[in-house]
Amino acid sequence: MKRHTTLRNRLALYFLIVMLVPFVIFISFYTISGSRTLRSIVSDQAQMLIETDAERIKQVIEGYRHKSYLAATAPDIQQMLASGHQPQGDEARGIYSTMYSIMSGDTYLASLSIVSSDGSVRISTHAFPEKYDIRTHSNEWDDTNIISLSERSANRDKQWFISIADHRMENGNQVAFSLLRHIGGGLGYAIIDVYSDALTSQIEGTGFFSDIILLDTSVYQAYSLMHIQDYGSFAAFPELDDTERLSLHPIPETDLVLAGAISTDATEESLKTAMLYMSISLAAGLIVSILLTLLFSRSISKRFSMISSGMKRFEKGDFTTKLSRTGIYEFDSLSITFNTMVKRIEMLVATRQEEEAKAAEAERKALESQMNPHFLFNTLSSIKALARLHGEDEIYRITIRLGKLLRYSIDNHSPDATIRESLEMAESYLMIQRIRFGERLSYEISCPEELEDAITPRLIIQPLAENAIIHGLEGMTGPFRLQVEVCECGSRLRISVKDNGAGFEPPENLTQLEREGHTGLYNIKRRLELRYGSDFSLSISSRMGEGTEIVLLLPLEKEGNA
Repeated sequence: MKRHTTLRNRLALYFLIVMLVPFVIFISFYTISGSRTLRSIVSDQAQMLIETDAERIKQVIEGYRHKSYLAATAPDIQQMLASGHQPQGDEARGIYSTMYSIMSGDTYLASLSIVSSDGSVRISTHAFPEKYDIRTHSNEWDDTNIISLSERSANRDKQWFISIADHRMENGNQVAFSLLRHIGGGLGYAIIDVYSDALTSQIEGTGFFSDIILLDTSVYQAYSLMHIQDYGSFAAFPELDDTERLSLHPIPETDLVLAGAISTDATEESLKTAMLYMSISLAAGLIVSILLTLLFSRSISKRFSMISSGMKRFEKGDFTTKLSRTGIYEFDSLSITFNTMVKRIEMLVATRQEEEAKAAEAERKALESQMNPHFLFNTLSSIKALARLHGEDEIYRITIRLGKLLRYSIDNHSPDATIRESLEMAESYLMIQRIRFGERLSYEISCPEELEDAITPRLIIQPLAENAIIHGLEGMTGPFRLQVEVCECGSRLRISVKDNGAGFEPPENLTQLEREGHTGLYNIKRRLELRYGSDFSLSISSRMGEGTEIVLLLPLEKEGNA
């Protein structure tokens, strides 16, 4: 026989298991693969740091790239290069003013040089570098000259070019990288030499890496940002061969890559110390947890017992049962759901009773008004024939429309009707009323052809038109205009019946319609509630003496897909 246990005991056991298993797994995992975990943690931290540093360097490059663009597009600089003459006097002062304005007081971190494509024009915010003098330095294979590198680059059509190959000292500062931008139409070049301080000040990972290296994959050159005196080919940096201790991140839109050589000695020692303190804390927490487990399990089981007893009362038929809140989110959600379910069951029972009462009333009225349909149709046919024989056109037309209304009312094999059928019945009713009221009544019916097959419950539009005639036209003097419009509103069907009649004060609550004499509107609302639940809307807009508009929004159902 299977033994049963209480929820409290099970919770206590589960709490202990949940707390013990992670502790055992953690200790076992650290013992077996601790070094691998440490390397993974260090590698993740290193990657985050190198990505942050790479983003900072990217921003520095973007800033100087924008400055080079300003220089290359400055009208006075382009005019100077187009003239082919070295500026003098006021012209030179204007050019210098433009260049210093572009550098925006940044000249202690970088220099801006302008050189024409033939070397005839040369100007710089600092001493003009000799290697940019194309007249004397035209070696196409100079791997440190950014002009030569850009001209033979595979991307020579690119408007700007960057390289770290040149590490010359300039004005007491070491050049970290050079950025060249072509000046339109082959006029010349704008070159910005950025000093090492502009990059080293942006590096945050110096305490985590043994070295941070900027790589130029286009010329296979490297430059240390922590030891600026170290630069050269990749072979000069043995750290690049140890891929397990290397974090890499490319700098977008360039051939540059930032590499960080991880130093793990201090990190591993710190992590081991942290793991020791963590183990001690886990052990202490485990002891305290064991003491608190019984208290927690008792608290939860007590609340669950309250919910269970409430459900048992409901099971015995007590529909007034209502679960109170326990203070625990999950249990409160269960209580709210249960209370909502009880309320819905009560509403369903009430709705079912209302439907049964309405069905019985409809059946009673049908029996009271039952008449042989053939007799009615034959009578109408006789009236129609006599009207046609004696030339009574109005009687003839009203008989045809009355016959359609009668046939539509009797033909109740389906609870649904298409918009086309509903509009035809509404128009038949309005034509009959037009004969009664004459020129005082005018109406307009509009519906897109693609919506004529939409499905709605029967007798929706015609009762709205009838309601407008009864409450709008019969209580006013002067012309009365009625507009019936059917259209698509998003994914829903919009039916609007608007008039310029007497109007009325709409009730604040639509349930008051029946008490205020608008039985037809109330019946429509109740039938739509029974059909669609809350997935519909009925709105009334009316002011005394200004007319009324009633708008229905229903789910759009097409014939054959309802």
